[in-house]
Amino acid sequence: MKTPEYIMIHHSAVSYKKNRDQFRANNSYHRKLWNFRSSLGYYLGYNYEIAKNGKVRQARADGETTAACYQDGMNNGKCIHICLDGNFDQEKYTAPQLFAVRDLLKSLISKYNIKDIIAHRDYANKSCPGMNVDIGYFKKVAGFKKEEPISSPPEQSNAEIIKQIIELLTKLK
Repeated sequence: MKTPEYIMIHHSAVSYKKNRDQFRANNSYHRKLWNFRSSLGYYLGYNYEIAKNGKVRQARADGETTAACYQDGMNNGKCIHICLDGNFDQEKYTAPQLFAVRDLLKSLISKYNIKDIIAHRDYANKSCPGMNVDIGYFKKVAGFKKEEPISSPPEQSNAEIIKQIIELLTKLK
């Protein structure tokens, strides 16, 4: 297993009005699609799934191979995949789901050196995790701060540097 570097957010794309607890249905559906069993005994392609009521269930170990996003090797264990039950192109996630994803993100961020929290739509031609999900907001509530590389100052010619020094010396008089 790999040490996860990323967390990707998904939605089930099935309204929770249609199916209030989707874990069992999604596990069965993924079994039919891939028949790819996890070390925890499930077939669900995600590491975690969060129900409408905020219940978090883990289907794959962190760092285990998944079946959630094949683009850019995101299934090879370097990414933890979290699916929220619901169709967030048509509805909004619930408050219990927000609190659960916040707490899970905080826990995973502190446990691993997470480089970024991303949306499935950033890698695949789909809306997942839905148009009503703002990944920036999820990052904010989880307290995620992406470390930006330190940039070096722009290069200046010696003439420009001398000119700035003369201007500063003139102001000091």
